Amino acid sequence: MAEQDVPALVGTPTPDTVLAAVAEHGAVLLRGGWRHDAYVALGDALMTASPYQGGFHDERDVIGGDPTTTTVTRGTQGMPLHREASYAPGAPDLLMFRCERPAADGGATTLCDGLALLAALPAAVRAACEELTLRWESALPTPVWQRMCGTTDPAAAERMLRQWEPYLRPWESIHIDVDEDAMTVGFGTRCTPPTLFEGVPAFCNSLFISRPQPGEYHDRRLRVRSGTGAPVPEDLVATAADVAARLTVAVPWRSGDVLVVDNSRYLHGRQAFTDAGRAVAVRMGHLRKEVAA
Repeated sequence: MAEQDVPALVGTPTPDTVLAAVAEHGAVLLRGGWRHDAYVALGDALMTASPYQGGFHDERDVIGGDPTTTTVTRGTQGMPLHREASYAPGAPDLLMFRCERPAADGGATTLCDGLALLAALPAAVRAACEELTLRWESALPTPVWQRMCGTTDPAAAERMLRQWEPYLRPWESIHIDVDEDAMTVGFGTRCTPPTLFEGVPAFCNSLFISRPQPGEYHDRRLRVRSGTGAPVPEDLVATAADVAARLTVAVPWRSGDVLVVDNSRYLHGRQAFTDAGRAVAVRMGHLRKEVAA
């Protein structure tokens, strides 16, 4: 695995310079001892930051009372490559990480370019990926969905969840089933959705996180199948994982580093570590329209 095979900018580049680098390369590392307040200001200039909800996936801690800035996922396990929140409506456009303190050993953030990954797949597998639709499902036990939605009425809860529908992209869909035990929320999307800046297909999804390697983080609350209801072919995922392993690069953190990632193009993960003092923050959100113009 190569280290830091993403462009690096030093000093204090302007938001326009950072965005141009992300649009061209998909990710950019900002070296130069970024303070927390400068990191937040850069994020606010580039994107409308999303507040952390944590109702279903309570796995992060809010930093400094700001719900748009949190720790990364708790724990020291390795994290499989994935697209942030690809299993739900409203996946962020941009991710911004800042390292307060790197791990003494391991703990690098890993990156894989979904454009390069799709292009490197065998032709038949690539074609299958481009045709494949995914349906992510989360089963919420009745007490959980009632608490999250603030109601005991299934119809009212469904109406609340379907408020996302006007904002769905043309290839996305929402499916909701309720019984006495749980509410199952399904989200339909493509295996290779188009990228934010170029509008071309990329292998940018969370299939690898649904099939982690031994010892890696495993989110057992999510399940995935194809849009037809059939299982996602194991050989397709295995082939893509093998190719991704060859293309993955590691970003060895230094204190004050900031990493900006196009979440529609790049998969990200992390290496395992044992140093509980590792501290990395994350912010995410949607590109500001006036910045994108």
